[in-house]
This record gives sequence, structure tokens and C-alpha cells, in this order.
Amino acid sequence: MRRFPCPSCGRSVFFGNDLCVGCGAAIVYDPVADRFSILSQTKACVSRGGPGMCNWLTDETHERCPNCRLDTVPDASPLVAPFQNARRRTLRQLFRFGLDPERLTPSLQFRLLESNISNPVITGHEDGVITLDVAEGDPVRLAEIRLSMGERYRTPVGHVRHELGHWYWAVLIDEQAERSNTATIADFRATFGDERLDYPSALDRHYASVDDGAWRESFISHYASSHPWEDFAETFAHYLHLADTLETARSFPLVDLSVVASDDHDERWLVDFTEVYHQWLELTTVLNELNRSIGVPDAYPFAPSQQAVDKMAWVHRHLNTVSS
Repeated sequence: MRRFPCPSCGRSVFFGNDLCVGCGAAIVYDPVADRFSILSQTKACVSRGGPGMCNWLTDETHERCPNCRLDTVPDASPLVAPFQNARRRTLRQLFRFGLDPERLTPSLQFRLLESNISNPVITGHEDGVITLDVAEGDPVRLAEIRLSMGERYRTPVGHVRHELGHWYWAVLIDEQAERSNTATIADFRATFGDERLDYPSALDRHYASVDDGAWRESFISHYASSHPWEDFAETFAHYLHLADTLETARSFPLVDLSVVASDDHDERWLVDFTEVYHQWLELTTVLNELNRSIGVPDAYPFAPSQQAVDKMAWVHRHLNTVSS
């Protein structure tokens, strides 16, 4: 995520800020203009100050901002904050790629629920509705699940981006197939496999199997190897991780990528994915070495195969086609 100028003093503010630490001005993020405004000069989302820590503005016809309008249940637990932050960050990415969830079918909705022993919550996507268990907003609970599932990179933002991958497939890839755009679906199947494979049976086989590491030859993760839908969702999430991190690095600046400029912000990359990925490899090498210097785990504990990289290139081309 890039840095933003404070609308009051011009100093750098960051995407999650609701105050400028330089001048103390109360600020609010404008998702349409992709910039911050002075709070007193705008209409803030009614969720500002709530458990979700919303710092977005809204328009005259809505009480809630574009992010909070996606919720089907009100925020009730402070554990929703990491998930709301993750969703705001990812929703901004969708906007930058020309995707407005309120204008696509099925429309996107979220159920952010906290599981407990008597009422477990199953994370997943169905017909545009994404359900997430915000209990994982608790760092201790998240660490326990990471260990039990063998998913050391499991995070709220990873959940949001993965499930949005399922939604994106439904509204823009499967939808094209229904319109007899056979080229798109044929290209998808050549890259990720045939999604008509029985999904429940595929997941049953996955969870009954032992992780022998064979997936590393073709997939970004063990879970991606379970079914083409999961392969795409995992790859989509990984690509958004990459895009967000590279945008942050460009903002400081640590990498140099060609983009289309509009006003004071960047729209999209114009370079081939080969150059993008080259910059990514250089950046993650530095990130990992910095972490090792202070004795913490690698920031990027992955070594994707060429086939997995080619799948990310497919997502890169498709998203940039949407935004062009």
C-alpha cells in the first residue's frame, strides 16, 4: 500500500490512519479518489469508532461506506478489526483493477462471525456471500490454527483475498463461460485444470491425504492442489499479496515498476509479469534477510515452481485486462 499525503499538512499518512500523527488532523479515506480528506469536510461512515475501526467516508445517499455496506451482520466483536482492515485493503485493490463488487453479479456480501464451541463458523464462499471466522483475529487462536493446519502464512488478509478469489471466479470467469466465451474458460482449464471435477470428493481426498510435498512442483500451496477452484483462489490471493507488497515497496521507493499515472496515484502495471516477478524476487530476498537479521521468521517463506509462477502470470494478465 502506498503512502498518502495528509490533506492538512502534507506529511505521510498510512492507509489505516484516522489521525495524522504529524499535525493531529482527523482524516478520512476517500475510496473513489484514493486519497485522504479532512474529516470535518466530509461525511464519515457511521462505523467510524466502532469495532471494525472504519476510517472511510461515504456519500450523501448512504450511511455506510462501500466497505461496510458489504456486511450482512453488524460488527459485534473487537476481533473483527483485523478482518475489516484486511477487507478495506483488498477492496481498494479491486477498485484499482476496475472491479466494483456492488455492480457485479452475484453481488458481494460478507458474514463476519465469531465461532465458539457451541456455534462453529465455517469459512467459505457461496453465491457471493463470504463467511469468515473472526475468532482468528485473536493472535493466540490464529497461532494454534496455523500449527494444527500446517499453514504458517494463514492470516486475516489471506482469508479475505482467498475467498474473494472464489467470488472473482464466479462473476468474471464462470460468467464468461455462461456467455459462451469458450476461449476464457478453455484458457482457465489449460492453466488450472477442469473445475468440473467433483468438488466435495476432491476436498475429502485432500484432507485424507498426507502432505508429501509433491504439490510444490505445480502449486502455490498444498491446499491449492486439492481442486482447480482452490488452485485459482490460492493463486489469486498470492497475486494480491504480491501486488500490495510491491506497491508499498514502490512508495518508499524500493522497487521501480512502470505504471499508468492518474493524478497523484498509480492505476495499474504496464509491464509483463516477468519483470514484476523479477522485482518480487529481489524484494522478498531483502525482506527475508532483514527478518533473519533480527531473529524472526522469513516474511516470504515460499519458493514457487515455474508452473505456480505461470498461474500468477495468468491472474496478472486477466486482472490488468479488466482494468484496461
